[in-house]
Amino acid sequence: MINLEYINELEKKLITDNNPFPHIISSNFLPTNIVRQAESEFEEFKNLENAGGYRYGNLKYHYDKYEKMPKTIKYLISFFYSKEFIRLLEKKFNLSNIKPDWTLWGGGMHSSKTGGNLKVHSDFIYLRKKNTKRVLNLLLYLNSDWKEEWKGNLELWDKKMSKKMKEISPMLNNVVIFRTDKDSNHGFPENLLCPDNISRKSIAIYYYIEEKNLLPIKVKMRKYYTTQWKKRPGTEDPEFMDRDNLWRKIKYKYLPSFIIKRK
Repeated sequence: MINLEYINELEKKLITDNNPFPHIISSNFLPTNIVRQAESEFEEFKNLENAGGYRYGNLKYHYDKYEKMPKTIKYLISFFYSKEFIRLLEKKFNLSNIKPDWTLWGGGMHSSKTGGNLKVHSDFIYLRKKNTKRVLNLLLYLNSDWKEEWKGNLELWDKKMSKKMKEISPMLNNVVIFRTDKDSNHGFPENLLCPDNISRKSIAIYYYIEEKNLLPIKVKMRKYYTTQWKKRPGTEDPEFMDRDNLWRKIKYKYLPSFIIKRK
């Protein structure tokens, strides 16, 4: 079981690093027996769905229906959304009134097969029709015996996309937690080289705060509502909106959010 005493241990263990943006990286994050059980349940789970919607993510699958998830994975998500753990995150990242997202919009169980990748990007910050702002991502990896030559390390890039600053292996029980904004650039851009019977598995958890705005109409650029793809130096990586026509650029940059319906 993961109890208050364990959270106190985590508080001593977790160190926030602000380079290239506020984040925490930790190995052996949770009790090994629990994480191995979650990995086993993930491997046996047959209801993963094609994620879709990613213009530059390949072969990615997910599942976000909490009530129908395997028992141990539900247990871990409940822990990550517990008041005690959220208080720890608030302290480590100097935030207040963090709220969980039990709909797991964009989160939950994630899996990528051989050939899969997710180009460097920054995530959506706002949910349309909700007065909430995304402030943190948490990724827990569930991959025993993952080999370095299979690729799949999560990369953290600087604001100007000039330099890769950090790499995190997707090995079992590794975790990364980071602040989300338009410059929190991350991804695993190289094609996975794992065997066909192995996938890169993770649990993705997102945290929000209530957005407070004095204006009756909030004008926010499209880039805050959706994924922004970023180009690495010397590559043919895409950049967000590079294929959008002029009208779409104008519409999403300047029109109030209530005019633009959620896709």
